[in-house]
Formats: sequence, C-alpha cells, structure tokens
Amino acid sequence: MPGTQAKIPDDRELAASIRKGDGAAFETVYTRYAPLLMHYSEMIVRDRDSAYEVVQDTFVSVWMHRRRIDPDKPIRNYLLRAVHNNSLRLLRKEAARHIREEYLAPEDMTVHQHEQEGPACDIESLIPAVDRLPEQSRKVFRMSYWEDMKSMDIASELSISVRTVEAILYKARKRLRDELKKF
Repeated sequence: MPGTQAKIPDDRELAASIRKGDGAAFETVYTRYAPLLMHYSEMIVRDRDSAYEVVQDTFVSVWMHRRRIDPDKPIRNYLLRAVHNNSLRLLRKEAARHIREEYLAPEDMTVHQHEQEGPACDIESLIPAVDRLPEQSRKVFRMSYWEDMKSMDIASELSISVRTVEAILYKARKRLRDELKKF
C-alpha cells in the first residue's frame, strides 16, 4: 500500500522480543542505544576504550540474562542503569588496583618485606577505608586514583597548590596503609 510505513518497534516491544530470544530485536536495541551508552560510560570512566568494554560487557550480560528483562519497563532505562553500574564497578576495580599497587610498594618498605609478611589486607576493605577519609582527602584521592588525574589538574580544579595535593595524597596513602594493617 502506498504511504504505509513499517512500524518501528518501541522499547517495550523490543524488550519483550529480546526476552523471547529475538536476535534481530537485540541488534535493533544495540544499534539504537550503543552510541548513547558509549558516551554515557565515557563520561563516567573518562576513557574511550574502557567505555567500549563496559558497553560490550553490558550487552553480553543483557543477552545472557534476557529472561530477567521486564517488558513493561523501557529497555533504555534498563541499559542506562546497567552501564552506569558497570562503569562505577570498573572505577572501583581500578581504584582497588591502584591502592593495591600503592600498598604493595610504599615508599618506606620493599616488596621483599611484604612477601615475608604475607598478604596484609583484604581488598574488600579498601573501598570503605577510602570512604572514611576526610572529605578533601577522599576527593583528592578519588580524583587521583579513580579518575586518574594528575596532581596539577587536581590542584587547578580544586584551586589549591600542587604541593598541597601531593601532601594530601601522601597523608591519605599513609592513613590507608595504617588502617589496612589492622586487617
């Protein structure tokens, strides 16, 4: 029929189709939302390659757990929440890795000494320990380790000197090491 256009499925129809295992619906959702999700994740993790990995992992997880999708809710919101959570999870992993590297090679101890002592901390205790830092220390620490910002950039953004940033980071690392030794 002239003037008849193919109906573009809405999010709820797509969600219901994906839930049933429809690969074409999944591809439509990917094509429709991947660029938005990439941009959103990149704003959080501040790295294009990491954002790409977050989005890809999110879509793999959506497909693997498609039966959990609620077809009564817009899939766009589901995807945005999933990418948000996965991006934050990636930042927490990176922060834990940075802290672990910092803890395993502090300025006043050698790696050999740590090997003799054995593992001194539980990674699960690192994030709460960071959350217990004073507000400015926590902010500077997160900017440095989670957002991978340079001391000069942190100083500029917070309107403090580079030396102050370095002193705050030094004290925060020392406090974290001391706190983690308790575990």
